[in-house]
Amino acid sequence: MSSTTGDRPPVRISKVAGRYLIFDIDDAMHLRRNYNICSVFTGTIPQNPQQNIFMGLPVELMPEEAQVLVDKEAARVVDDAAFHPSRLAALDDNARRRYLQAVKGEGKKAQIAAAETKQSQRPKVTRKEKTKPKAQVAEIPDEGNLPDKAVEGDDEFDSNLFGLPSPPADPSGATAKPPKAEEPQGFAITPTTSSLLLTPPPSSAEETTTTIEVPASYPLYAHLQDRGYYMMPGLRFGCDYNVYPGDPLRFHSHFQATSYEWDQEITMLDLVAGGRLGTNVKKGYLIGGAVPDGYVEYENGHWGKEERVDDASNRPIDENPHVLEARAFTIEWAAM
Repeated sequence: MSSTTGDRPPVRISKVAGRYLIFDIDDAMHLRRNYNICSVFTGTIPQNPQQNIFMGLPVELMPEEAQVLVDKEAARVVDDAAFHPSRLAALDDNARRRYLQAVKGEGKKAQIAAAETKQSQRPKVTRKEKTKPKAQVAEIPDEGNLPDKAVEGDDEFDSNLFGLPSPPADPSGATAKPPKAEEPQGFAITPTTSSLLLTPPPSSAEETTTTIEVPASYPLYAHLQDRGYYMMPGLRFGCDYNVYPGDPLRFHSHFQATSYEWDQEITMLDLVAGGRLGTNVKKGYLIGGAVPDGYVEYENGHWGKEERVDDASNRPIDENPHVLEARAFTIEWAAM
């Protein structure tokens, strides 16, 4: 994890209609680089909206991804349906003026960036291209072979043909000034995020935070994510998560993970089907789940229930349900 993440404020996750979305590309890149969060792009690309192969912003997070980021204090979830009306109603004239100036500033930045990109993409002239090939010199007849009129008007001919036209004299005698560089007017942009409305950042009391309803498979997800794995939804492989050892753009998934309860019975058909499917697609079939409160591992490798009691109050310790320890196993199908 990068050491510079501590200087960055928590990422703002917008909850819209029960979905957890990220609209800022910088936030999406930050989570991908530092927290192994890839998620799924769900928006259309403006340049090519009539296709659904390559998608764009916003990024939709799974509830497990949103919860693990909140647990690590790397993000906060905000209910946009409640926040935006209250924030817009609280804007005064000065705040509106600052917002418009910020939008114009973003347009100028976009125009300058486009000009720099265009300048960098111009073809560079090499030294060979700069040196022009020598033109073949035509034979010039002697002056004796030229008509007398041509010889007499030689000076006038040279001045008219090869001489540069003299600029008209300025009656005032003032020298011409070089034109001033025009200040960029800026592109007309449409803000795609609410970041300009969040200047200055709202207080924690102003933003309406919301709770996250995580599925029962969250302990397994947190267990694998804490060990550096990347995970994507695993519906197409009949599991809960596809588990990658690195960024999915660089690696194939190594496991197809399915969560079970600690005492849940697993049918033999599920084990055989999952193991064979994982082997056919060159993946390991991974099963795992949360260890219940009070279970400890003994020296012989067995697990047993041991009630943890607070020494001061002599009461059982209530564990945080979001940080349960989990165990995982992989199954491979082998046949004669």
